[in-house]
Amino acid sequence: MPLRKRFPLLLFICLLAGCNIPRSTPTPEPVTTDLPFTQCAWSWSTQSLPELSAKVEAAMQTAGLKGVTVRAEAYGENCISPAGKVDHFAAMETDFHITLQIDSLTDTEKLGSPLEEILVVLDAFPTGSIPGPQPGYIGISFRNGNDELNLWFTATAGEFARALGLHEAALFEELQKK
Repeated sequence: MPLRKRFPLLLFICLLAGCNIPRSTPTPEPVTTDLPFTQCAWSWSTQSLPELSAKVEAAMQTAGLKGVTVRAEAYGENCISPAGKVDHFAAMETDFHITLQIDSLTDTEKLGSPLEEILVVLDAFPTGSIPGPQPGYIGISFRNGNDELNLWFTATAGEFARALGLHEAALFEELQKK
């Protein structure tokens, strides 16, 4: 039989032989069953962070910002046990709520300057050093008597706007859009 006719037969035999090559199988890792496990029903929640609030507020005052109050809170989920009790809280991010007394709510320069100072102070409290693995939100309430102007933006948007070189009024106007 010529080689040309035997080639498909040889190829078929090689393929069959390849299917029967003994293979080594990886040894599975042992499963540890003694780890604590809680069955959870997850529910969105926040937790007040009074110690962090006090640290950030003190840093703001040290930076020369007067009339500032800070409330930091972790946003995440409560693990609700089958018994209906909160077993633990899993933080996703830390949000900052800042209130600032100011003379004018219409002068964007007078709004942008303390806004920039606030963001510089918050740089000292980056993701990874505060609860939660992801960047949170920053809410700033500028108040003049009974009137107020509120900004709410992500920490990432604040960093990005400053990375673009925006300062004072331009920074305020950019973050007001968020």
